[in-house]
Amino acid sequence: MERSSGQTLRPPSVSVVIATYNRARLLKETIDSVFTQTFQDFELIVVDDGSTDDTEKVLKSYGDRLRHFREENRGPSAARNLGVCHATAGWISIQDSDDICAPNHLKTLYGFVEKNPDCGMVFANGSYLDDPGPKGKTIIPREKSKRLVEKGVELTDLFSTSIVRLQAALLSKKAFLAVGGLDEDLRIAMDLDLAFRFFTRFPVAYLDEVVFFYRRHEGNIGRNQELRLLENLRVIDKLVQDFPSAENILGREQIDRRKAYRYYRLAKSRWKAGEKDGARNALRQAVFLRPLFLKYRLYQLLGTIF
Repeated sequence: MERSSGQTLRPPSVSVVIATYNRARLLKETIDSVFTQTFQDFELIVVDDGSTDDTEKVLKSYGDRLRHFREENRGPSAARNLGVCHATAGWISIQDSDDICAPNHLKTLYGFVEKNPDCGMVFANGSYLDDPGPKGKTIIPREKSKRLVEKGVELTDLFSTSIVRLQAALLSKKAFLAVGGLDEDLRIAMDLDLAFRFFTRFPVAYLDEVVFFYRRHEGNIGRNQELRLLENLRVIDKLVQDFPSAENILGREQIDRRKAYRYYRLAKSRWKAGEKDGARNALRQAVFLRPLFLKYRLYQLLGTIF
């Protein structure tokens, strides 16, 4: 970047990337929460993933305070990857277009990587927009959050529960590109998949701080239960295939138990939707993975899933 006098501008410390699709009514509040950060050494990049509402109008209202790009609808992972490609900073903050950054978000996360530049990713906790405050529910339960700080992040922590939310993370751009960016075939479980790939190649740290607020609403893509479960199963298989040591670290039993439970939940979801053949197929997979688990066997024998 150049000044008119020929002086070179230093790139910002952080590039904030927001991918959005048809969320014009929520987007402004998200963007404003970025601009009101206590840490101001950042650029904001917004990628419009083919919106058909007033998203473009909202983005143009900010003038040159942000850069925005538009592409045909390819999904959130592809839009975020595009945003990272245009980022000029060495550290990337990926935000959802319906959530809110806490004022200390960037200061907290960048303050850590500034002292620990070899870290590939640092992530923190989040709270719920409709349940804020010191006694409100957090994304990662408070006791677990404290334990993560005390003992450090282990593969078992990432595997047992999907604790990493990209909205709460700061990523090294170099590391992000080295692991291949976000899997563009994933629409929900991309956070977990990326966390696995970062963990297997770079140091990952955790901070016991709330740095964003999650907005619960009917438009959350994560409410698609079938897609969430299928993607979760795919991500587990990717981890074991791409990182063979995972089986030694986690144990075959833990891997099969998690996969079986997801197949069982998939069976219940399909049964409720009236997709009985699909439900039985999913339950068959759960029984295959845990043949001695009586609950799954019983449902299979009864031919029904309550």
